[in-house]
Amino acid sequence: MKTLDQIAIACQTDRATVFTRTHGKPHGYAPQYDRLFTPLRDEPIKFLEIGVGGGESIQMWLEYFPNAQIVGVDVNSKTNPWNTPVESPDPRYKFCQGDQACETFLACFLADYGKDWDIVIDDGGHFSNQVVTSFQKLWPAVRPGGFYAIEDLGVSYGAGSVFLPAGWPNHMDFIKSKLDEINCADEIEWLTFSKELAVIKKAH
Repeated sequence: MKTLDQIAIACQTDRATVFTRTHGKPHGYAPQYDRLFTPLRDEPIKFLEIGVGGGESIQMWLEYFPNAQIVGVDVNSKTNPWNTPVESPDPRYKFCQGDQACETFLACFLADYGKDWDIVIDDGGHFSNQVVTSFQKLWPAVRPGGFYAIEDLGVSYGAGSVFLPAGWPNHMDFIKSKLDEINCADEIEWLTFSKELAVIKKAH
């Protein structure tokens, strides 16, 4: 059975440890996800990814989770088969166009696609308002024992970062505040960090 990293390399997503495209760098998230998600690999899970791009990671997840129902969200659409509504390349995959920073869109999304998500991954625009709004609206829809991942956290550093719009908390600080919730509330079981990646597990 292939590891997630082997699949990621074959699909040429930057979550792999080897990424040979001219633009971009390998983030190496795949081994971290493999370690956390292996128990769910053959389960009929419900999976949401924000940030579809060219569909490389969607193809990776479809292979890794052969029994999953996967939904992709992106602000862009109709640039490739994986972000084109209606014409899905795989019967287990659906695409929904929308802005992850828009509370109305997120409310409509949950009304259409339901709750009880096993895994939510935010690989969207990486702006603080997007990350914080998405988490606040989607975290309640994650099932007990489910996971919420936020990628590419390196953009949250530097006072001049364009990813830190005025009036919004730095999303890395927002995630760090969840550490206190582990001790002061009962909703988070654990939070793990690796380079530019945070994964939060919901308590049962």
